[in-house]
Amino acid sequence: MLTIIALLLAVMLPPQSGTPVLTRSYDNARTGANTTETTFTPDLVAKGLVRVKSLLISDDPRVEAQPLYVPGLTINNEVHNVVLVSSMGNHVFAFDADAPQGKDLLWTSTLLTNPYHPIVKQEASPTQHRETNVDLWGINILWGIISTPVVDLDANQMYIVNWTQGADPKKPVMLLHRLSLSDGKEIGTAQLLKGALLDANGKPVMDARNRAVQLTPDQKQRAALLVSPLHGPHKTLFIGITGGEAPGAPHGWMVAVDVDTFQQTAAIPTTQRGFGGGIWQGAQGPSSDDQGNVYVMTGNGGFNKKRNAQDTNPGMSGEFNGTTDFAEAFLKFNYQRTGVGKGTLKIADWFIPFRDSERTPPNGVMDYQDQDLGSGAPILPPGTNLVLGAGKDGILYVLDRGNLGRKVGDLSVLKQNPPIFVTFNGLGLKPFPPNIDFPLGGDPALGETRKTHHLHGSPVYWNGLLFTWGENESLRKWKVDPNSGHVDFLGKSTEIASRAMALDNHTIGGMTGGMVSVSSNGKNNGIIWTLAPIEGNANQGVVKGIARAYDATVFESTPNADGTAKLKLLWDSTQSGVTFDFSKFCPPMVADGKLYVATYNGRVDVYAPKP
Repeated sequence: MLTIIALLLAVMLPPQSGTPVLTRSYDNARTGANTTETTFTPDLVAKGLVRVKSLLISDDPRVEAQPLYVPGLTINNEVHNVVLVSSMGNHVFAFDADAPQGKDLLWTSTLLTNPYHPIVKQEASPTQHRETNVDLWGINILWGIISTPVVDLDANQMYIVNWTQGADPKKPVMLLHRLSLSDGKEIGTAQLLKGALLDANGKPVMDARNRAVQLTPDQKQRAALLVSPLHGPHKTLFIGITGGEAPGAPHGWMVAVDVDTFQQTAAIPTTQRGFGGGIWQGAQGPSSDDQGNVYVMTGNGGFNKKRNAQDTNPGMSGEFNGTTDFAEAFLKFNYQRTGVGKGTLKIADWFIPFRDSERTPPNGVMDYQDQDLGSGAPILPPGTNLVLGAGKDGILYVLDRGNLGRKVGDLSVLKQNPPIFVTFNGLGLKPFPPNIDFPLGGDPALGETRKTHHLHGSPVYWNGLLFTWGENESLRKWKVDPNSGHVDFLGKSTEIASRAMALDNHTIGGMTGGMVSVSSNGKNNGIIWTLAPIEGNANQGVVKGIARAYDATVFESTPNADGTAKLKLLWDSTQSGVTFDFSKFCPPMVADGKLYVATYNGRVDVYAPKP
């Protein structure tokens, strides 16, 4: 026993050098790939991982934000490799990655208190779910730090947006903070994020419902924060904010903050006449290129059109027109710093692949129509001029960063044309425009429902390969030509997210599919790390999750039952005897020979190779 303990402690020793994880998905391109991981290899992972400890938080158990990692950080005159965990209870916890459990807490922020307490509209019962004024399914107990913060290593601080309890119990307040990495204390004063669209005379612009186009402090901020550039002088902090999905709902916004002065310098709505166009992206953050351009994908919105004679809520003509309204859109923002604490933000380019009203739900299955491009986020494969993204419809859109097309519903601008479904049918079923609706699941004529194949977050890119895991399906592997943007299917896993619901023809299946990341040492030792619900619908309740690791380059010798190449499973968390509740939008994080798994159990589990 003493030998085993000694070996485990040896695993926990600080590495000689470290790779910081300062933002969600490792980089501003949002590739999801840590390419400087020197410990993990496929052979080592196949021998097994053990949970060496858990990072325990003391408030709301639902960890929504991805943990971040800062190696070699000096705290109290000692050097530590630090893991930063943000909570829905409005705290940030700094843990020593290498110290034993219970002796690893370095500091806890003290000023991000008073999270928003949602108002319960309906308590849970054996026949009904819990519902609050914030969350239809009432999963979260508190609402505090929803999005993944970002670390500014040059300034030794981190930036956080959170919700707090305001004077009106029905409405939370959204605030922006700076915390010192040395002790967790707030730097300066928290800011209320603001936004209002004004005309040339300084008067409020009114939308189609005759309401002022303005950012309200109770809007949800789920997309990870972006600092561009991540290193260097004159940084800008970008904050994407959600909108709404019904007429009269809030407008989506992009907010820019000058880091030098920590002053908000610009805010721009994604819709003006209609509604929505929110930037939520399944909790993934906006991406940015080397020139500082910022890319997002927006969600539902527009105008509500009359669908049939029985529709009692007819809307107005037009929607997402590419002039004032950019719902269901790829957007490229350009920010110009015009002086100290000053800057301008504009939409420089755009592409709108479809309008909701023109995608007719077959046989009245309305859940099928909820395509919401904004459930995913764009990625920028390094060494290319491509931008890639897929949302709830599971269709991968491949575009040229230098020319998004400025088209509405015209797929001719795509690099991969026709586009392919990266979450459905491993053989790469191709839609042919303009009819890009497609059948899923069972036969409605037999009373069976269609399955959803939504993608949340974003694809993961590594070494010319793309990895996706949509709802009710398995992990998919694709090859991307960096020049042409052509995408080819290579293989898939046998394991399916929410398996029982996915195989049941009488349900639409389970959410939210798998969250994915990759680790490698350059172009070698590629490992795909995933988190997925084992069973159940993670959007409607707390469900059990499972962590898995796959070989990124080597397939199994035996193919899948349908003849497709089978991804090689190296390890899963059940082999380590660990169970946990799935954090539905949080990807696994790998840093310096350890795997970090956020849970809904008030902890982040830490795994390392078996000694």
